[in-house]
Amino acid sequence: TKLDPEQCVIGFARRFATYKRAALLLRDLDGLDAAFDAGAQFIFAGKAHPADTEGKAVLAELAEFAASKAARNRLVIVPDYDISVAQTMYGGCDVWLNNPIRPREASGTSGEKSALNGGLNCSIADGWWADFFVDGIGWAIPTSDATDAKVRDEYEATAMNRQIATEVLPLFGTDGWWQMVQRMLAHLGPRVTAGRMVGEYESRYYRPIRGA
Repeated sequence: TKLDPEQCVIGFARRFATYKRAALLLRDLDGLDAAFDAGAQFIFAGKAHPADTEGKAVLAELAEFAASKAARNRLVIVPDYDISVAQTMYGGCDVWLNNPIRPREASGTSGEKSALNGGLNCSIADGWWADFFVDGIGWAIPTSDATDAKVRDEYEATAMNRQIATEVLPLFGTDGWWQMVQRMLAHLGPRVTAGRMVGEYESRYYRPIRGA
């Protein structure tokens, strides 16, 4: 499959644990089709743990859809995920997608690495995005407090696909997009580095423990 370099590329690359819900966008196929119509192109990559049968089933579901006519050659899976694939995706994706079950996201470092490469995040407000998101630097996917997993997933899939079609894609390639990238880098750039993290650990925890 050959993607259009002039249209928005939305990336998802990480471990295929079930709580990360890689196939969430498939819970709302009408909304996904509308996102395709608006110009969305999705690239997925990742691996499930060899013993994670459910995680491998999620990947299989995505692969089956990607091979179908319904995908319209706008959703692809990159095989043999490794560091080099991840590095290429961080630099090549316009938007980084993250839609875990809240509040199970431990951190979300893939989104941080995408941000440092100029990618805008469209994410559930969980992990690092819950800590650092402010309006105007990306998008926070609306969430549901429903206790029924099916109801929750359908609501969040619909909200996510609608947000991509009506908020993300109309902005792509405009002056407003580049202004958002600049705001994002100014806000997140100093915050999502290992230097900041280590320095904060030292000043807030290590020094007080040592009595320094």
